Amino acid sequence: MPNVIDRFRTVLTAAVVVSALAVTACGSTDSSQLSSTTFTTARPTVAQAAREFFDIRQAPVQPIAFPHKRHIEKGLTCTDYCHESATKGPVAGLPSVKTCMICHDAIATDRPLVQQVANYQKTGIDIPWQRVYGYTHAAHVRFNHAPHLRAKVECSTCHGAVAQQTVAERNVDLTMGFCVNCHQQKNAPNDCLTCHY
Repeated sequence: MPNVIDRFRTVLTAAVVVSALAVTACGSTDSSQLSSTTFTTARPTVAQAAREFFDIRQAPVQPIAFPHKRHIEKGLTCTDYCHESATKGPVAGLPSVKTCMICHDAIATDRPLVQQVANYQKTGIDIPWQRVYGYTHAAHVRFNHAPHLRAKVECSTCHGAVAQQTVAERNVDLTMGFCVNCHQQKNAPNDCLTCHY
């Protein structure tokens, strides 16, 4: 009987610790409210460590409301200019201001969004796009876009209906289960080292 009580205490203690971390993680992300004491050598605060542990990420705020829908309606694909490195390797990449200006030196120059892009070019500053998808280092995932594109996996499989969006949003929860199910459906390799390091 004492063994059951000891297990109950252990589970209860773990639940309290996890709950405290979850509450901390969901709390304010205002850096002025974060503790200045170091929690670990890896994360400056308990809140930041808990947010990473529970994979709680803020939605990225883009500097320009890039109209994905409009560009796709015009016949461009994800890998034409904006994310062309996806066909060559692991990273899809984010377009530089020079990439945008390949077309927009002459096209739609009177539009406010294009004028914002042109202002970035004039000042010599690249557009500070925020990454929408990505795995934390703790996930130990080594994702490579190129083999997925060669296997004819549509961008929307992992990134949602970007063609219907203005600003890209994180609409697909890229969990291990999501990836394993897709690999099983497509008879792709499913051993650990296919994705993890």
